[in-house]
Amino acid sequence: MHTTFASAPPGYELDAVLGRGRHGVVYLAHSPQTGRKVAIKLASRGTGGGVSPGFEREFKLHNQAIHPHIVQALDHGATSQQAFLAMELMEGGDLSQLRGPLQPPRALALLAQSASALALLHQQGWVHRDLKPANLLLRGDGSVALSDFGTACPHGQRYPLTAGTLIGTPRYAAPEQQGPGAAQPTADVYSLGVLFYEWLVGKPPYPGTTLTEIICQHMFAPVPRLPRMLEKYQPLLNRMLSKKPEQRWAHGKAVLEQLS
Repeated sequence: MHTTFASAPPGYELDAVLGRGRHGVVYLAHSPQTGRKVAIKLASRGTGGGVSPGFEREFKLHNQAIHPHIVQALDHGATSQQAFLAMELMEGGDLSQLRGPLQPPRALALLAQSASALALLHQQGWVHRDLKPANLLLRGDGSVALSDFGTACPHGQRYPLTAGTLIGTPRYAAPEQQGPGAAQPTADVYSLGVLFYEWLVGKPPYPGTTLTEIICQHMFAPVPRLPRMLEKYQPLLNRMLSKKPEQRWAHGKAVLEQLS
């Protein structure tokens, strides 16, 4: 059944809620003029009339990061009440719906596509900082595209953190994202390593049941061993999941070069 939302931006009709994030709500929408279905993220303006910095970053990055494996921005704008970002509709949902383990060729394809998206982002001077299954979306042809730049920040920028604050999602965040250090592409490389292990094995490398357990495992537990049939990928994972950022590959392009 069609649902009309009073908050629809000009030129669109909102049909259903697809998801909710830190900086806004994502809707399935369509253009009455063209009939095209899109995904629209809406964010309300604050009491001072401004839009959250995270949402502004998304505008900026989607406009400058044009890549086959980054979700394409189609339109953006603002009304007196809210800002909006219209994006291509990813028909396959996100990677959190995948149930592993995946066959190695499929896991390697996802790794390469994700690394190529990060390569462009890192080349342009940005760090994603929240790489996880929910932020990797699938097209109908099975290809993957990176989304959600609300936590992204310029390479080298420092953000003050209060005690106990973690940048990113604990299950996938690099150990150094627990502290107030400068944003580095190596943190994204670590998160991609966590994802690659999960795609190969069907479970996370650090399966703690509490937040404290998960953080401690990321900071101190050794890189888990792959099953014998997958052991040829162990050196790749060891490098990506090193506890020391300087021992990982420096950026997405360096990971991609290992796969060629």
